[in-house]
Amino acid sequence: MAGLTTTQTFSDGDTVTAAKLNNIISDCTIDDDAVVTAKIDDDAVTLANMADDSVDTGQLVDDAVQNSKLNDMAARTVKVNATDAAADPTDIPMSNGTDVDENKLLVGTTDSINAVKFDTDLELDATDSAAADIRVADTLISGKSDSFTIAPTTDTVLICDADGTGNKLRKATVKDAVQSQVADTSTSGVTRLATTAKIIQPTGQSAASTDVLSVGSNSTVLPRAWGTIDYNKKFDTTSGGTWSRLANFNLDNPSNSGYVISFVFSTSLDTGTSSYMIQTDAYYSNSDAPAADGTNFLSAIGVITARSNTGFDIRFRSYDGTDVMPYRINLIVYV
Repeated sequence: MAGLTTTQTFSDGDTVTAAKLNNIISDCTIDDDAVVTAKIDDDAVTLANMADDSVDTGQLVDDAVQNSKLNDMAARTVKVNATDAAADPTDIPMSNGTDVDENKLLVGTTDSINAVKFDTDLELDATDSAAADIRVADTLISGKSDSFTIAPTTDTVLICDADGTGNKLRKATVKDAVQSQVADTSTSGVTRLATTAKIIQPTGQSAASTDVLSVGSNSTVLPRAWGTIDYNKKFDTTSGGTWSRLANFNLDNPSNSGYVISFVFSTSLDTGTSSYMIQTDAYYSNSDAPAADGTNFLSAIGVITARSNTGFDIRFRSYDGTDVMPYRINLIVYV
């Protein structure tokens, strides 16, 4: 019969016995693939009727196993293979189990996966499920309290290279970072200290509007030259005397031709500069060694007879117009 195989076969004229009929039933077998799904009773196949290891991946329908069918996991854990070889997954905690606010990230090392804290210098932008970004924590700067002496040519800072490609965060030494701005660009916010020569001769020494005076040269902000000069002979002696500078800025030792005294700038003023003011006061004496109390001092009036960017000449006279050689001269040159 269809789907069944028996041990009895009858032909015309064969004798039918009870034993043969019984054998048809008792020795009957079901043919392969004879039982179709429709012939299986609902709920007939139970777990107890299934052999061990009888169901593997091949017998599972795609997307059949839902999350709800997996074992429960502890709070704030991740299912992962944390070993350095093929293995069943395990649940890795994202907190220490006590401090639930402790933030951790899963980090793959050379032989494992670990939950690593990042709350020293980094933090989440929120403490709950609203967290979306990892940001720099205040402790990254405020927590670094150790002081040190900066080495400008070796210590580095991070700068965003706007003209670069890819990763634009680059290192630069402290010195390069400060000097990367052009000092003669007025919008740079950078200045440079002017040399003494630039103060005296701005044009010839290529001074810029961003050149500023240093502390060491602040006494020369207004004057281009100044000095206190002595002559060691009487007022009417025009030869044989010695000039000496007690104090000076940008003046060489003077010389005289008769009563005309020539002063030369150590550093010349800008080319063509000849209009400047010379403020002088001087006195003379009838003695080669004037009294310390000034009883034999007389004032001398200075008349400028020539001036240029390299120097100037002065002729001194008494109040009655007599030429005199001053014992001491104090002067300042303003441009």
